[in-house]
Amino acid sequence: MTERYHITVNDQYVIEADPGKPVFDTLQNAGYTMRFSCRNGVCQICKVTLLQGSIKQRYPELELQLGEGDNPAQIFACTAVPCSDIRVRIDGLLRPGELRVKKLVCDIAAVEQLSHDVYRVRLHLPVTGRHAIEFHAGQYLEMLLPDQRRAAFSIGSAPDFSSDIELHIRRMPEGELSVAIMDHLQNNPSVEIELPKGECYLEASSLKPDTTIILAAASTGFAQIKSIAEHLLANQVKNPIHIYWGARVEADFYLEKLPLQWAHEHTNVHVHLVVSEPGNSPGWGGRTALLPAAVVADFDNFDNAQIFTSGSPAMVYALLDACEEKGLKEVQIHSDVFAYAPRQ
Repeated sequence: MTERYHITVNDQYVIEADPGKPVFDTLQNAGYTMRFSCRNGVCQICKVTLLQGSIKQRYPELELQLGEGDNPAQIFACTAVPCSDIRVRIDGLLRPGELRVKKLVCDIAAVEQLSHDVYRVRLHLPVTGRHAIEFHAGQYLEMLLPDQRRAAFSIGSAPDFSSDIELHIRRMPEGELSVAIMDHLQNNPSVEIELPKGECYLEASSLKPDTTIILAAASTGFAQIKSIAEHLLANQVKNPIHIYWGARVEADFYLEKLPLQWAHEHTNVHVHLVVSEPGNSPGWGGRTALLPAAVVADFDNFDNAQIFTSGSPAMVYALLDACEEKGLKEVQIHSDVFAYAPRQ
C-alpha cells in the first residue's frame, strides 16, 4: 500500500498528496491554481520554495531532504514528487474558487441618480478585460483615483450577465473622499478599478437543495444583495430566498421596485422592506423595525439557513447576535464586515 503524504502550503492549507504525483498535480486536482507553463521543469515558472521534508525531482534531477531549521530550497512543482510530508511556500497560489485580482481602466458608461444621494454607476470593461476578469456574486471592487486614494464598492451586477459592472454609490457631502469619487465619475471618461475582492460571496452550484437563503442589506448594501439575488435567479435556483432591505426612511429605498418584481415573478422569493424611523416617513404603510429584529421575528430557528448580509458593522453584529440566540452558528452568516471590522 502506497504511503499517503501531506503537503502544507504557506503554513495555511494542508492537502493530501496524490501518491507518486508531482506537487503541481496534487494542487490542481484539489482545485488550487498556480502559475505554470511547460509542465516538465524547463520554463521554471512553477518554481516553489521547499521549507521542510523530502522530495524527488524528475527534472532537473534532484533528491532533497530538509529538516526543520535547514535553509529553504527551490524546487519545481511540476516535476517534484513528495517522499514525505512536506512544507512549501508558493507565491500567488489561488485557493479553490479564489479569483486573481487585476487592475483595469474602465469606461464610465453612465452615472444615473436614483435618489437624493444615491447614484447607479455603470462601468464598461475594456474588450480584453471582459475575458480576463471574473468575479463571484457578492464580491466587491476598489476604485482608484488619480491621486491613488481608494474606495471599496460592492459590485451590484451578477457575474452571469453583460460586460458592464454596476455600482451603487452614496454621495456624502461631508465626506471628502465621497465627493472626490463622484466628481471624478461625473467629469471623466474612465476610472481605474481593482477586482475581485471579498470572501462574502455565493455560488449557486454550491447550494444544497434544502438550504434557505437569507439576504439582509442596509442602505446601499443592497448592491451586494442584488448581485447575489440576480445570480441565483439566473441559475434558476429554487431554494427559498428571503430578501430583507432595511432603511431609515422610505425615501432611502432607491430601487424598491426591483426586488418586488423578483418576488412577483418567482414564487420562492420573499421580499421584506423595513423602515426603522417611521416617524420620518409620512405615508409609509409597510413594516417598521430594526433590520435584525425583522429577520429574527420571521424564523423560529435557522436550521439549514445561510445568511449573507451587508451594512454597517453595528448592524451586522447585531444581526449575528440576534440570530445566534435562535441557534444560528457563526459559520452560517457571511459578511465582509467580519474581515475589515473584526470584533476585538
